[in-house]
Amino acid sequence: MSESLFIALAPVFGMILIGWGLRRSGMIPEAQWGPISRLAYLGLSPAILFTSIARADLSSLQLGPFMGAAILGFLGMAALTLAMKPILRIPDATYTSLFQATARWNGLLIMALAISLFGTEGEVLVALVMAASIPLVNMECVAVLSVWGDGAKPKWSSVIYRIITNPLIVGSAAGGLVNVFGVQIPEPAWRTVSMMGQAALPLILLAVGAGLNFTAMKARPRLLGFSVFLKLMIAPLVFYGFGIALGIEGVPLMVLVLTGASPGAASAYVLAKQMGGDAPYSAGDITASALFCFITIPFWLAVLG
Repeated sequence: MSESLFIALAPVFGMILIGWGLRRSGMIPEAQWGPISRLAYLGLSPAILFTSIARADLSSLQLGPFMGAAILGFLGMAALTLAMKPILRIPDATYTSLFQATARWNGLLIMALAISLFGTEGEVLVALVMAASIPLVNMECVAVLSVWGDGAKPKWSSVIYRIITNPLIVGSAAGGLVNVFGVQIPEPAWRTVSMMGQAALPLILLAVGAGLNFTAMKARPRLLGFSVFLKLMIAPLVFYGFGIALGIEGVPLMVLVLTGASPGAASAYVLAKQMGGDAPYSAGDITASALFCFITIPFWLAVLG
């Protein structure tokens, strides 16, 4: 790994390790990390999506091909995992968690990496992918859990309502409206929202570290290794392939690779518990993918960058 790549990645991974250390030391009790994570994701993160999109120069981006490649990447991984269903001799509930492991991504962790590597351009590109992928991925995962999960089947009207009222979607949509219509935000209000966004990423990285649960990795270790391989080694190639096919290059192409190479998201565990998935398996995947991405993300950036 080059020195410049190490310098860019080290602070992000360092914050994750500090979060793990804080939880292990008991300095911040384990029971408090849930509210901290919720504050970061739902209370502060909409602000960074709003500010990223609101003042972005979208005319300078290959927006159509880039967003098309990102959406195709998520659909491609969903199709690949669905195609494996008949040959995987695992319980249906466990399959739903494997699907979530390959479908979901931790967009805010990837935003922190993209900012460190590529600055404002990386931030804007990840924000746009998050805005498009949150509804898509959530609908994919709910659909799979509705078919194969052991829990109660939700009403789709309720699912769609929860998606469109998701604070991250609201923040992204508000930023898009401000950008498109040239709305002028008073400077004091803009600085307040910007400060909220700046507080989000450090808290998120600390929460990712605090959420590492190495005991959970004992649940179905062979299957866990398979899903982590799909997510961290195959998904980056899928996103990269669609990017190359649509003529994407430079920083946007590397953001696509990072999107594919992202570890799993904690929301997979929450949804597995709610809808009858294999929650222990999801917990193990979240930890394992977060742990091994320390190796695979630098690898893919070095190889494909």
